[in-house]
Amino acid sequence: MIKNIKLLSKILLLLVLISCSDNKENKTIQLDDIRPKSNQINSSKNQESEDSSKIKLKEYIGDSINLNFKYLKEINETRFIKRFPHVKSGSRILYPLDTTIQFLHEFYTYKDSITMKNAFFNWLDCNGKNCESIKLYEERKIEPTNLLILCTSKSIDIIRGNQNLNTLEWINFVRFSRKNEDFKYILFQKKNQKSKWFEFANHQLIQRNKK
Repeated sequence: MIKNIKLLSKILLLLVLISCSDNKENKTIQLDDIRPKSNQINSSKNQESEDSSKIKLKEYIGDSINLNFKYLKEINETRFIKRFPHVKSGSRILYPLDTTIQFLHEFYTYKDSITMKNAFFNWLDCNGKNCESIKLYEERKIEPTNLLILCTSKSIDIIRGNQNLNTLEWINFVRFSRKNEDFKYILFQKKNQKSKWFEFANHQLIQRNKK
């Protein structure tokens, strides 16, 4: 009888050990199941970001635009002009095939010409880190880089770059992407030179007379 009790006790102990071992294995499997799901979520987010960049990049390489950018990166910058009411805004770094060259494209769209002018004239009143005032149509050095500002009745596009800017291609970009050919103000400054003001007529840039 005692032998049977001892044998039964050993069997019960063995069953308990086996049960504990099974529980540990189950817990390990559950953790492993969680990890690949997390990786899949991160991978999905990265893919969505890449797809979004590709879609936005197509804006610059349409049939009627020949800017030839290959890469695009969205950035979040706080600019003075961004404080004023607008419908949409964005800042992007654009790269041609040579990734050592960069262009910065900053843009704003507005509900009407009044809000556009309000933002633009405030930008003129307080430009740069030192909040310097610029007179309308004044010719002066504003920034150390190449600078192009294109204002339509409902948008402002600001383009900067250390390399030469193709002004007519950027004008085409604004014409087709904003669906607006009503240019109110065009300012172009070559690197380390004074800015000049232009009008756009008959598909040509015409420099404004000094005032």
